[in-house]
Amino acid sequence: MSENAKDFDLIIIGGGSAGFAAAIKASQFNKKVAVVESGVIGGTCLNVGCVPTKNLLRAAEIYHFGQENPFEGINMKQVSLDFKEIIMQKDNLLAELRKEKYIDIYENDKNITLLKGKAEFINQDTIQINEEQYKASKYIITTGSRSSIAKIDGLGCVKYLTNIEIMELDKLPEKLIIIGGGWIAVEFAQMFSMFGSKVTILQRSGRIVKNEEPEISDALEKALKNHGINIVTDISFQKVYEENNRKYVTVIKDGNEQTFEGDQLLIATGRTPNSDNMGLEKAGVIVDEKGFIKINEYLQTSNPNVYAAGDVIGNYLLVTVNAHEGSVAGENATQNNIRKPNYKAVPHAIFTSPQVASVGLKESEAIELGLKVNSRTLDMGLVPKAAAIRNTQGFVKMIIDKDTKKILGVHVIGELAADIIQEATLALQFNLTSTDISNTIHVYPTMSEAIKLVAQSFDRDMKKLSCCAE
Repeated sequence: MSENAKDFDLIIIGGGSAGFAAAIKASQFNKKVAVVESGVIGGTCLNVGCVPTKNLLRAAEIYHFGQENPFEGINMKQVSLDFKEIIMQKDNLLAELRKEKYIDIYENDKNITLLKGKAEFINQDTIQINEEQYKASKYIITTGSRSSIAKIDGLGCVKYLTNIEIMELDKLPEKLIIIGGGWIAVEFAQMFSMFGSKVTILQRSGRIVKNEEPEISDALEKALKNHGINIVTDISFQKVYEENNRKYVTVIKDGNEQTFEGDQLLIATGRTPNSDNMGLEKAGVIVDEKGFIKINEYLQTSNPNVYAAGDVIGNYLLVTVNAHEGSVAGENATQNNIRKPNYKAVPHAIFTSPQVASVGLKESEAIELGLKVNSRTLDMGLVPKAAAIRNTQGFVKMIIDKDTKKILGVHVIGELAADIIQEATLALQFNLTSTDISNTIHVYPTMSEAIKLVAQSFDRDMKKLSCCAE
């Protein structure tokens, strides 16, 4: 350590949701904290993830449904689109939120210092930033993740887009090819399809969003195809090439070679941790074969003075979990391991139209665990609010323990699925049964009533019940 090294109680490497949650928690214990950020403050979610995608998805929905709405008597055919202006309003929103949710916080907290630059460990308790050394009693690594680029012949010679660049375009693509079939892929597919692009999804495996219940994946694929999106699954990639600013992807499907062409190519094939080029080996911090940092139940790494949280540990790539882990790590690093993260009920959602949301076990997972289960699926057509708003696509599936009726998992596809799932999350968190939900009075008419109706369906035929009947 040099004579110029600066001391902190805690240095957090990474200024996203996990990093700032850790900083705020440590500050509550009156610790002197530094947050190191090499890029734009706010991390993936605010800058290139959850917030901008949901903003653009909503804009796309308004534009699309302005042209196609289910209500007779409403004619909104004369709708115009200025794509460049849409991107600009997104950027303005992000600047406002970045200031409100991050910059103002550290500027008004006397315990938090922001250090700009890339941090690298030079030994087990010292980092270097812009040739200056800093030392802390504890460290938390919250450096997040970035797009994982698939290994396909020729891809390195083609100018492709990731989730970052595609939201910086100032011109709407005429044809967009997307390699990948996860939640990032399908959200961008529908976004650009609604804006007016012709979109093709190319997915190596047999179905899109393959981590969802199979019937959810199938229903979403059908809905996206009905929106005009071309989805090609169960393929092998042969090569990617570019000619005259056009991108071409050649695949093998059912033994036959096919080539797809577009003016833009998006790679959405997963995420990889930002754990490289930061001297972790010098700090004694061990990573797994994919680069995710290994941690114990307290989010502590192989170096007892270094913790890690968020995408970089690879538990759940969700901003809500990242913030939770950051808070836990901030508490443990300053209070000597007093808290474990709570993953009992972790919901997630895909913001397509229809939305997809899930919490708890899939039916196959429950069976693999040796549990005796019952499941019911309720069509959204039986939810009065869905009928009232003329959007009955989708369903809700509930899985319960056959003997105790304890709710094990809930999976939803339909209007406002991301909001509907909140009640199910509480049910799993507090060990509620389907009977508990059935006996609870709900607001009528609401989409969230779907949870009560599917719970009731374990004991009766819902097609024979009137509205609100128990």
